[in-house]
Amino acid sequence: MRLDTARSRRSASAIALLGVVALLAAGQASAGGDHPTARRSGPHATVAISEFKFKPFKLTVARGARVTFSNRDSVAHEPSKAGSFDTGAIAPGKSKSVRLAKPGTYRYVCSIHPFMHGKIIVRK
Repeated sequence: MRLDTARSRRSASAIALLGVVALLAAGQASAGGDHPTARRSGPHATVAISEFKFKPFKLTVARGARVTFSNRDSVAHEPSKAGSFDTGAIAPGKSKSVRLAKPGTYRYVCSIHPFMHGKIIVRK
């Protein structure tokens, strides 16, 4: 009887461990979704502001592209890159655009919520 009980406990532990591994894997997959990458070849791209995140986190655009920040949160946000652009506060449900003419990498933050950040790469 004891051998069967020990074997049952090991089986239950193995099943529980597999469940934890599956949950962790699912969490990592969704975390990857928190930092998606997008590439736009046209003259216009959109960054959604949702759940206190810039989506996509990393955006690649052509030189001269207009990037629109669309606030889908319930509070104001202010995407900005010192010396490059500042949208000013964007109210919930509103949008503002910037035109990026100079090639390079623009690492930006929300001036109101500095833990929010993103990156726009402007191709040559």
